[in-house]
Amino acid sequence: MYELRKSLRRRLILALAALLLAVAIPSPSYAAGYFNGAYISVFGARDYHGYVPTSYRPGVAMPLLVALHGCTENDVGFELLSGWARVAEERGFIVVFPDQNNFANPAGCWNWFLSSNRHRGMGEPALIAGITNKVRSQYSVDAKRIYVTGVSAGGVMANIMAIAYPDVYAATSILAGCEYDCDILQQQSGATAGNKAITEMGSRRRAVPAIIFQGTADLVVPPATADRIAAQWATIDGIDAVADQVEYGQVPGGRSYTRTTYRDAAGQSLIEQYMIDGAGHAYPGGCACSLYGDTSGPDASNLTWDFFLAHPKP
Repeated sequence: MYELRKSLRRRLILALAALLLAVAIPSPSYAAGYFNGAYISVFGARDYHGYVPTSYRPGVAMPLLVALHGCTENDVGFELLSGWARVAEERGFIVVFPDQNNFANPAGCWNWFLSSNRHRGMGEPALIAGITNKVRSQYSVDAKRIYVTGVSAGGVMANIMAIAYPDVYAATSILAGCEYDCDILQQQSGATAGNKAITEMGSRRRAVPAIIFQGTADLVVPPATADRIAAQWATIDGIDAVADQVEYGQVPGGRSYTRTTYRDAAGQSLIEQYMIDGAGHAYPGGCACSLYGDTSGPDASNLTWDFFLAHPKP
């Protein structure tokens, strides 16, 4: 009965979201709009939904974004919070939102803390990769521009996905997440996490660009975690964990923030880190319609897409 109510609620919210987009978007002449489905494997089953922009044309490869929600959320709630479907329409890419099964975790969290969910071809990473590949098989997707993002538990999982599947995901965006093999006691260094990630990558290891967002007043994820994530990726990417550029910004009428950039020897930015002053455990620039939306923060979704566009897979 619970799953039936959940399914009906998801359908109603999706219908409302589709109606709101339809008001502003003309009817497309090609396959576009919302889609939903389920992926089933030996590791379980997960629902998902997504959005294809009206600019999509079959046969013309388009970027794909995989967006992972946080705890106490679901796929539909994360779409509303992040605005990713709207951004996909405006900027021309496909987005898919995998949904955690409440039987797998009653709080709706991705189970990143289980060892089985930190490795390629196992558990939830295999399910998320399966959803990614299923969408690739149904639409014309640019294999060099497949990206993964997530917030909170979804941010931890987005980090894991980029490590376990560096041959699939071109870059990652981590919001209020954690380093690989997350150490909630904060005793693990970023370099240690990076070396564990290198072992997981194996022969697939490559420099994966990453953008990180973290609030300085987050009571759920200690702000210093962002430094460990940056150091983890610096270790993986083979660059110094020393900032090449530090900039200070201000959202008009909103929060100030510090943007730190780490570059490779050729001067290409590989890691960007946003520390948002006074922000809690929330989605920067997220919708006020959600408890987790911080409208006064920088626009994390568009900033993430700017970063992704600059970092296709080699």
